[in-house]
Amino acid sequence: MTYLDKHKRTLGYLLIAYALLKIVLYIVGMQILSVALAFIMEESEILFAAYILKYVVGAIVIFISLPAIIAGIGLLNQKRWGLILALIIGIISLPVFPLGTALGVYAIIVFLMEHSEAYNPKEKEEGSSEAEVVT
Repeated sequence: MTYLDKHKRTLGYLLIAYALLKIVLYIVGMQILSVALAFIMEESEILFAAYILKYVVGAIVIFISLPAIIAGIGLLNQKRWGLILALIIGIISLPVFPLGTALGVYAIIVFLMEHSEAYNPKEKEEGSSEAEVVT
C-alpha cells in the first residue's frame, strides 16, 4: 500500500464517518425537538406540521449524506470515481465549519496528490519514456 493509497483510505473512512455523524446528529436533534414540542405546543395542527417537517428534513439529510457514504465506499475499494466524488463532496462541504472545512481541504489535497508527479511516480516514468521515444 503506497503513501497515496493510505490517504485515499483515510479520506474514505472520514467521508463515511462524516455522513454518519450528520445522520446521528439529525436523529438526536429531532428527538430533542419532538420532546420539546410536545411540552410547549398544545395545538395539534402546529404539532402535526412540525412532525411533517421533521421527516422532510430527515429525508434531505439522508439524501445529502448518501453520496458521501458512496464516495467513501468507492475510495475504500480503490475506485477512481470515488476520488472524484469525494472531491465534489469536499468542495460542497467547505462552508460547513469546522468539520466540513477540514474534510473539504483534505479531499482537495488528496485529489491534488493523486494528480501530482511527486506523489505519482508511475505517471512520471510513463511521461519520461514517451519523451525519450519522441526525441
